[in-house]
Amino acid sequence: MRTPIVPSLTLLASLGLAACQQGAPAAQTMESADQYLQASSSVTQCPGTAPEVVAMDITDAASGVSLAANQMTVSEAGAYLIVAAPQVGREGGGPYGCFDLWLRVNGADVANSNVQLCQDEGSMAKDVIISQGIVPLEAGDMVEVMMSANNPGANMCIEAIQPEGEPLVPAIIFSMIKY
Repeated sequence: MRTPIVPSLTLLASLGLAACQQGAPAAQTMESADQYLQASSSVTQCPGTAPEVVAMDITDAASGVSLAANQMTVSEAGAYLIVAAPQVGREGGGPYGCFDLWLRVNGADVANSNVQLCQDEGSMAKDVIISQGIVPLEAGDMVEVMMSANNPGANMCIEAIQPEGEPLVPAIIFSMIKY
């Protein structure tokens, strides 16, 4: 049975709001938490040096935020907690290389949202890197997750992995919630 992530994100958003409201009551209604999306990708993606949009083909949960053509569109203005968590690795070894991932809103890069993972020659390590932040958005704003690699020959990819008898390890899990 699938356990929805929405209650956890609602709690996280409530705690974040409570921490920001100096002296205000910590109680939060669900009205502000009814704008959310969790999406993921079942496809391994290997970027080049030019920025590329991360493809997401699965909507795990959504309310008030839509996913179409790899763009997340919000229906209400507000501050959104956004978390992009790709599974970075390589299917085969390669030379030294770095993988970058960041956010864009309406075609403009979001300041201070880039994360990077570099691997030494031959490394087969896999890791999840997290780009996260609170981003003020207006109704109709479109969010994209971008990626690039400084050395495409290094085979740095976001990998979808299907272990036998276990759930999919998505290439990326993307979550956003308004609070």
